[in-house]
Amino acid sequence: MRAGPILRVTTFMWICLCCLMAHASEHYRVDSLLSVLDAVIDSSAYYDQQLQQRLVRYRTMYENASGQEARFELAHTLFLNYRRYRLDSALYYARQRVKLAQVTGSPDSLSSACLDEADALKCLGRLNDALNVLHDIPHTPYIQGNAHYYYLYHSILLALMQMTTDADEVALYKPQLMSYRDTVNMVNENDPLTVCVNTCEIEKSQGNIQQALDRLLQFGQTHRDLVSNSAIYWFVLGETYRDNGDTEGAKYCFTMSSIIDKRNCNKTYTSLQSLAWMLYNEGDTERAYRYITCSLHDVMSSNARSRLSLVGEYLPIITTAYSQKQRASVLRRNIMIIAVLIAIALLSFLLWIIHSRNKRLTTMHHELAVNNDKLQSLNSRLEELNHELVESNMIKEEYIGQLFNLCSSYISQAEKNRIRILSKLKSGKNKEVQAQLDQSTMKQDLSQLFYNFDMIFLELFPDFIDHFNALLRPGEHLEAKGDNLLSPELRIYALVRLGINDSVKIASFLHYSPQTVYNYRLKTRNRSDLPKDEFLARVRRL
Repeated sequence: MRAGPILRVTTFMWICLCCLMAHASEHYRVDSLLSVLDAVIDSSAYYDQQLQQRLVRYRTMYENASGQEARFELAHTLFLNYRRYRLDSALYYARQRVKLAQVTGSPDSLSSACLDEADALKCLGRLNDALNVLHDIPHTPYIQGNAHYYYLYHSILLALMQMTTDADEVALYKPQLMSYRDTVNMVNENDPLTVCVNTCEIEKSQGNIQQALDRLLQFGQTHRDLVSNSAIYWFVLGETYRDNGDTEGAKYCFTMSSIIDKRNCNKTYTSLQSLAWMLYNEGDTERAYRYITCSLHDVMSSNARSRLSLVGEYLPIITTAYSQKQRASVLRRNIMIIAVLIAIALLSFLLWIIHSRNKRLTTMHHELAVNNDKLQSLNSRLEELNHELVESNMIKEEYIGQLFNLCSSYISQAEKNRIRILSKLKSGKNKEVQAQLDQSTMKQDLSQLFYNFDMIFLELFPDFIDHFNALLRPGEHLEAKGDNLLSPELRIYALVRLGINDSVKIASFLHYSPQTVYNYRLKTRNRSDLPKDEFLARVRRL
């Protein structure tokens, strides 16, 4: 997926965001947005490649960092990038931060590194190990004001509560979860999105679902920049719509959240699983199967064992439904194939009868078509010969007339020169005769001959230069230089147009060496993209 399709996806998401905020639960472009999600899933390799390139740069910077503090910060950057992409790598860099913090001896740095380690362990499903790490962190002022600390406790306790079936344990966890949510809100005053999401979760737990929905929609209208790339906002909004009975709104929001997750290479999501389950319940098993298998692949590649159980609940049900649909599709296809085969058999029988009756007529039509083709070919050839004959006669008449005029002119000039020389000899002006004989007029005569040839040729073929240049590449055109009507190259190919293709004959006529003629022809032919034989054939038809 190139930049153009990615830009179109981003623009479409902005339009969908504006539509949702403007129409609330009245209208949703779910089908169009699902098509966007399909395109994003198809382009997963592109987004993964972008993230991997960033990770390579960060790892290189981390390996080449000179100071402990720089390596400490780069390890945190690597942890954040790996946290939702590959959890074992995230845990590795979290523990590297712990080692670096132990070297520097900074209590706050060590606490920050331990929070990353607990976060990675929590995502890997090692809840007890994560709790042990959190318990060992000193309760310093830094920790007391750290929202992430309370978020980790809340999410771990929530996971433990969801895993247990003991009513007493559930009753024990609920007040602790509420307390942690209140604390997260209190220490997150500068993070309005986190405060809004937590407040809505508290309201939902108290049964105020419509109030939570109104709060989320109002927040989305006033903070569009914050929610445009926030998967958690859209996921919570989708859950709220679902709890409020608005299925279309929930599907829309889960789809938005899934698009953001996939574009950000987040593989530890739950929105796509929720969307797959809703589509399955609506009968769209094919899409549901695709989404749940995509979720399973991402969970496995990220090693997010805490998310595996959720996918595992949906996968067998959706897979079974998809298999049943595939079997029904195969059955329908087999019935269609049998029907088509029967129809083909009947049609083949009818065609055989028609073919038998019309075989003789077909043969006659074929013979007639062959004869017509031959006749048309002969007519075309006859037209070409007639055209060539007319053209040849025209050339002969023109050149014969000009030849007689030229010969007569040369005879008259020679007679004048003879009388002039004879007169000077009788007068004893031998030196003047000698001087006159020493002066060669060949160059002038040859130039006059070329001029006469060019003039006659261009009268016969006035568009020759333009048509010839059309055979050459742009910028490689030939033009006459000086007082000449044709350049040497054009004059050589003018002779070729007249049917003189032998370079030796052309050289004799133009008083060039054969090598010079060859060089001119080769140089001119190289100005064209046409093959040699085609180029000459085209010149002869100009």
